[in-house]
Amino acid sequence: MVNAFGNGSQSGNPAGVCLLDEWKSTQELQSMATQINLPEVAYVIPAKKDTWAIRWFSVSQEVNLCGHATLAAALCVSKYKVPSTKGEICFSSKSGILKARVHSDSTISIVLPASQIRNSNLSCQLVEGLGAYPEGVWKGENYLCLFNSEDMIQSLKPDFNVLRGVNDAVGVIVTAPSPKKEYDFVSRYFAPRIGINEDHATGSAHCMLVPFWSKRFSRKKLHAIQISKRGGEFFGEDKGREIILRGSVEQFMSGEISF
Repeated sequence: MVNAFGNGSQSGNPAGVCLLDEWKSTQELQSMATQINLPEVAYVIPAKKDTWAIRWFSVSQEVNLCGHATLAAALCVSKYKVPSTKGEICFSSKSGILKARVHSDSTISIVLPASQIRNSNLSCQLVEGLGAYPEGVWKGENYLCLFNSEDMIQSLKPDFNVLRGVNDAVGVIVTAPSPKKEYDFVSRYFAPRIGINEDHATGSAHCMLVPFWSKRFSRKKLHAIQISKRGGEFFGEDKGREIILRGSVEQFMSGEISF
């Protein structure tokens, strides 16, 4: 169990990382992820030299991409297996090849595909689910809802039963500029459809957020926080078709499981 994108053992997003010798069935992987009962579980097996195959499961279903669990998996591979001589770890996944690097300050960076988004209409279901009217709405794999202040983001009390019915996106991101000088923007992320009412620190959401705010600020490098109960901290860089996310990781516990 590893906490990713946090600052200390009680912050960031917990992920389970299972290092396997061979793939189990999808049903077995899902059953174990449900039993582990963390926001995401990453299953990793050796694929070829310096490359690892990775799959991610929430408590209810497999997902195509999970940033914080990839960060956690990079820590475990570097710690328990022979690290690459180049200091780089490559994961093959449904979202393509993902590269991770362990830095001298113990932070880890990962390269993720940037999400394409388009303007979207504000639906009654989104308004009812969030309990507020955003300034604008965009859509990619998730809905991205822009608000004008961190206070508004903080005060949201979503109706998760309503948001669970938003079935044309994985989840809903809400974001606003940060009033603090050290941060550029804040966010929260709701994904009850895949069993996560509110996520703690969501790397995949920043595949939308980093390019979105980079364009608005006319700046490539950004510093962000996810204002969940546990809190998440992200250093992001817009690289065009890709983004780089860098954050802290900390192992909380380790052990063995039986399938």
